[in-house]
Amino acid sequence: MPNGFFHQHKLRNTSKFLVANLSLAMSENLSSKNFTLYPLFWLAICFAFGIVAANFLSFGWLVYSAIGTLSAVSTIAFIKQKFVPIFLFVAFAALGALYFQVGNQTVAPNRVKKIYDENRINSGDPIEIEGVLQSAPELAVGGFFLTLKTEKAIYKTVETEISGSVRLFAAAPDEQIKGEYEFLNLNYGSRIRVACRLRRENSFLNAGVISQTEILDGQGIDATAIIKSPLLVEKIGEAETFVPLRWIYRTRQKLTIDFRDNFNVSTSGVLIASLLGNDNFLDKRTAEVFRDGGTFHVLVISGLHITFIGGLTLLFIQFFTNKRLWQFVIANLFLWSYALAGGANVPVVRATIMFTILLFSQVIYRNGTLLNALGLCGLILLAWRPNDVFTPSFQLTFASVGAIILTAFPLIEKLRLIGSWSPSVENPFPPKVPVWLKRFCEMFYWREQVWEIEVSRQLWTVKLFKSPYLKWLEAKNLQTVFRYIFEAMLVSLIVQAWLLPLSTIYFHRFSWLSVFLNLWVGVVIALESFAAIFAVFLVNVSGALALPFVKITEMLNWLLVAVPNFFTENSQASVRIPHYSGAMKAVYILYFAPLIYSVFALNGWKPFALNSKFQISNFKIFAPPKLRFAAFGFLSLLILIVFHPFSAPTADGRLHIDFLDVGQGDSALLTFPNGETLLVDGGGRINFNRFAVQSEYEDEPEIFAPDAPNIGEMVVSNFLWAKGYSQIDYILATHADADHIQGLSDIAENFRVRTAIFARTPLKNAEFAALDKILQKRGIESAIVSRGDVLTFDDVKVEVLYPEKEANAEAVSNNNHSLVLRIDFGMRKFLLTGDIEKEAEKDLLNAPEFLAADVIKVAHHGSRTSSIAEFVNASKARLAIIPVGRKSPFGHPHSEVVERWKTAGAKVLTTGDNGTISVSTDGKDLQLKTFE
Repeated sequence: MPNGFFHQHKLRNTSKFLVANLSLAMSENLSSKNFTLYPLFWLAICFAFGIVAANFLSFGWLVYSAIGTLSAVSTIAFIKQKFVPIFLFVAFAALGALYFQVGNQTVAPNRVKKIYDENRINSGDPIEIEGVLQSAPELAVGGFFLTLKTEKAIYKTVETEISGSVRLFAAAPDEQIKGEYEFLNLNYGSRIRVACRLRRENSFLNAGVISQTEILDGQGIDATAIIKSPLLVEKIGEAETFVPLRWIYRTRQKLTIDFRDNFNVSTSGVLIASLLGNDNFLDKRTAEVFRDGGTFHVLVISGLHITFIGGLTLLFIQFFTNKRLWQFVIANLFLWSYALAGGANVPVVRATIMFTILLFSQVIYRNGTLLNALGLCGLILLAWRPNDVFTPSFQLTFASVGAIILTAFPLIEKLRLIGSWSPSVENPFPPKVPVWLKRFCEMFYWREQVWEIEVSRQLWTVKLFKSPYLKWLEAKNLQTVFRYIFEAMLVSLIVQAWLLPLSTIYFHRFSWLSVFLNLWVGVVIALESFAAIFAVFLVNVSGALALPFVKITEMLNWLLVAVPNFFTENSQASVRIPHYSGAMKAVYILYFAPLIYSVFALNGWKPFALNSKFQISNFKIFAPPKLRFAAFGFLSLLILIVFHPFSAPTADGRLHIDFLDVGQGDSALLTFPNGETLLVDGGGRINFNRFAVQSEYEDEPEIFAPDAPNIGEMVVSNFLWAKGYSQIDYILATHADADHIQGLSDIAENFRVRTAIFARTPLKNAEFAALDKILQKRGIESAIVSRGDVLTFDDVKVEVLYPEKEANAEAVSNNNHSLVLRIDFGMRKFLLTGDIEKEAEKDLLNAPEFLAADVIKVAHHGSRTSSIAEFVNASKARLAIIPVGRKSPFGHPHSEVVERWKTAGAKVLTTGDNGTISVSTDGKDLQLKTFE
């Protein structure tokens, strides 16, 4: 028996033993009142804590097994003692740590991700793989995606068995290629053989940039590839499949095609994303509007969709049967079918599991607390995927659900009781709350007709004085509407408050209007979805009958986008904020302290108790100083996070230059001794294709721009936010090529910028024009520099060596017109050369004394069009830095150029291999650090 198998077997047996003992302990009567109220909630927290601890500790599985076993036995031995929950907590923490070990140490040796992580196969090398399609092809603009469960691989003529899932994109840009793929008849269960170049690697190695491999692991995907031609795909058979699932996938494909063919680009993209879980048709402009407004989560199938659809399904089923078991079975059958049709990605499955658990508690007539249900969900999901506790999706899901259960629901329930109070045996006296709060609650929850019926049944009469606005609301039939709006906005506000640290760390965005926009988007997208479903149903009967519903759907989509777009265009929808690093990260943990205190305070608030410790009427909450301290702490921490006064690094008297890894492009951040910043270039996106798309009801095709992240947003902005910056004093574009200037548009949009610096301003250049539009919109000044100009930052001089001043500022701005900068600080000099080529280098050699530098940024990514021998020798550089991707599409850096710099005595580093390359000096020393 292989050692690996024996090791896995022992781990799993130990886990089973612990689970059995812990289950026995939990079945006994524990004496701790607080524990028995919410046992599953506390145990889930301990389980998660064990996972997190195991990630940072280096103990082996035997240690966790021993701790867990000892704690489980102690729990049983001291079952009647008050301190027994401590043993149970430790046992579950050890169990969580053990599950983490099982999940991370038992990856099969032939798993694709392990093969590539161990470099047994190089990322990007040609390989032939064989496997079975796990689902039907997922349609996209310009092609489709395949998810392949791999079985075999041929690498360098050697065949081997492999396992794991890979995601392949089959490009189909024209009708001929589409026809060839249709001839292959690829479907769920098809067994295929594909020749491709699988990739599993981290690009853009910079601080703050999300690891690509972590994203793949979170999706359950081991590697990705592009299929360049249908000739590289061979269908070799069909595997047995689950027939209902095949029908579900076929229905999803048909709906995708129907939405795409009958609605405009924006509408079809929203519908396909929000209803079918396929975001490949979501156009960039629409997606950005929702991101800016903090409502992008509505466009992906999430817990919100699952809850809404599950609720509607239950409501519909209740018209036909009152039996809870049938309601549970039918609702879950439909919901799981929908989850599978939506792609069955991890967040969707997670939300469906949570809904199933909550609904099952109703079936068995166990209305246990929502906290217990949440705890059970956490235990099941973490046992399934322990590593998910570190993912943004898992954290955001449980933080939002926890906020609703712990704060929103209890608060709303208390407000309902206050607003609907009338004399009763349980509560004979009115609530002890301020009059303004009483009247406010009565507006939403007092029902005069119900009170009149109740009085008519009694022998006594009583006059109650209620809110003066009640009659107006009731006369207009608005009370119910206003109540729903109020509760929805209150829930949204509470969730946003709880999610602030996470949204800051992961998205660097704070939306002032998301409380309102979430309500607006939720209502309108629901109406749009119903209209679209009617339209698609009718289009198969008659195009004329469907047309009104198509137009209604598109009108609703216009309204859906128009409101958040209004605020986005006026830069009012959200602000971008950096996050703290180092010890200041404690701010995000401390932020939850007053929120947790509010939970206990809310739990202790008894508005009708005569002798409650919690009395809003005279502002005594346990003790006034505690409440005031908690409120002050919350507001202070909120300000610290949103306005981040201490996030930016303090000036240290040194000159720092960070050369970022932006792939095939340039970007360098200069931080001067006085703390001022200058960003030279911002990199640029890979050239994503645009497509012409036309629906059945449109006369002219629309241009579809995919929702693909820009380098300036995804890489450069994230790097700057990770360093704590919200302001970059100056941005400078060496020239107008996309791989240098395009990212600066994102910087100008996301950060406060004082001045933008150029050599030329070619408005006919699309990339420059886009940047100029943002500069004008945000009121950012522009400055033109040329040879001979000197910029001074404290004791640092930035000399412009090239190009010559041009009378026509809108003249062409290409490689040979790049700005060349010489940075002089004390005894140290740095040379930044843009993309200049041989002609410009020869021009600069007319004054070779200005070319000497300790560090040089090699021109044009190390291309042989630059770095002539005379220029290399004149620089006398000790360190030559080449900004280039790990695998350049142009073959950069060329080997002869690298060798030329090495021969001249320079140490050559590339950003693709080393990530961010950071150099710093106090004017005398020279320090070097790389991300890798």
